[in-house]
Amino acid sequence: MSATGVFAEAQAALAGRLDALGIVNTADPRNARPMSVLIEPPSFTAFTFNVLKMTFTLRVLAAPPGNQDAIDYLYTTIDTIINTTTIDVLEGRPSLTTIGGQDIPSYDLTVAVGTQRQ
Repeated sequence: MSATGVFAEAQAALAGRLDALGIVNTADPRNARPMSVLIEPPSFTAFTFNVLKMTFTLRVLAAPPGNQDAIDYLYTTIDTIINTTTIDVLEGRPSLTTIGGQDIPSYDLTVAVGTQRQ
């Protein structure tokens, strides 16, 4: 079953923006892998009954072991995301993500998405 509503629409819109940049992405942690972006579930603030400001964490995943090649990939990918006018990046921070018992070098970007229930 596929999710519906403003949360799913905002997530799909964000995934589409990453696709347009040529960035492989997924919202399913089971499909997270190095050299891709994991879109995590959003936090949100309701401004009115119909308008939401959501913030998503984009977890940019590099290939281990966290050497200069991994850092170069992270820098290039986050620069591509920040350089677009279609994704509103609020902040970023380096991190580690554990996938299958292995630590993956990563970078977490917090991005804002506004949505309105029709």
